[in-house]
Amino acid sequence: MPGFHVSIATGSKSNASGKDHEGFFITATPTPAKCAKCHPTETNQFNLSRHGGPAWAALSGLDDFTAEQKKIVEAIPEANRGSNGMVTASRNSLFDIEGPMVTPLACQSCHSIGKPNKDGSIGNCNKCHLRHEFSLAQARKPEICGQCHLGPDHPQDEIYNESAHGVMYHTAGEKWNWDQKPGRLTVVDMPAPTCATCHFSGFGTQGTTHDVGQRLSKYLFAAETTDRPNGVEGRASMKAVCTNCHSQPFVERQYAMADSVTVLVNSKVREARMIIEGLVKDGVITSRPFATKISYDAFDLWHYYGRTAKFGAYMQGPDFVQWHGIYPLLKQLNAVEEDARGLREQRARGK
Repeated sequence: MPGFHVSIATGSKSNASGKDHEGFFITATPTPAKCAKCHPTETNQFNLSRHGGPAWAALSGLDDFTAEQKKIVEAIPEANRGSNGMVTASRNSLFDIEGPMVTPLACQSCHSIGKPNKDGSIGNCNKCHLRHEFSLAQARKPEICGQCHLGPDHPQDEIYNESAHGVMYHTAGEKWNWDQKPGRLTVVDMPAPTCATCHFSGFGTQGTTHDVGQRLSKYLFAAETTDRPNGVEGRASMKAVCTNCHSQPFVERQYAMADSVTVLVNSKVREARMIIEGLVKDGVITSRPFATKISYDAFDLWHYYGRTAKFGAYMQGPDFVQWHGIYPLLKQLNAVEEDARGLREQRARGK
């Protein structure tokens, strides 16, 4: 493939914020349009992923996208699926409530991985391949994912650290072969997986991908989890990664147990949803998100505790399944039930 020269303001190869990369000089912050000149497959995979347009659309919808960019987003299998897919009304409303004094340093910071660009492309490669280095080793380490996937609503970083995989990384990772060429990683190079191993890396029979959802089977981030459009294929792909180290019966057993946690979480979240819907239907509270205390409580139930329990179940984080997940979820459901009774009694007295 012919080379290309990308520069920032000066166009000079001596510019300190640029980088020599595989024989080419590139800027510190290339867009996917520029990366696609040498990485067309990876860029296309990224465009079809949740890290692409859906990440930004989850904040502000599609208003920031051009007609052509909207077509890219709409081609994603999981797009336009309401609360179980690309955009959730509650998250969108919270973005509006917090406003521009907060969001640039909060949710936008992570969700900008899918922000539309003026050159027609979507996304920010620099979120995972940090500027100045564009290091393969850096992108393979869990710290890169921990920039965004941490905290009470998506504590994957903390869960990974608790898991056996995370312990192996922290105690022996300095000995691993972080610079192995893409598509050639084996258990000899990495005796335990990082985030990238499971979700991106070419490993065993699985080729390298930049579609973060390709090996996933369920919408764990959603209030009530459903299967992804490619759920059967996604689960088979992830199992193929797992069986590089684990037996098939072990993998099947882990998935079965995690699925059972998801079923329980769904049932409890559904109970809370029906309580809220009943209050709205009877005119006890407004349907406007985050307008009442009970709406915040119901949001916390699934967005913090339900998600945490599910993520912990699939990532082998027992403390997060139990004490950061199911226990506070049940406690929160009790609070929602008591609040609902109080609101109904208060309304009855007011009549």
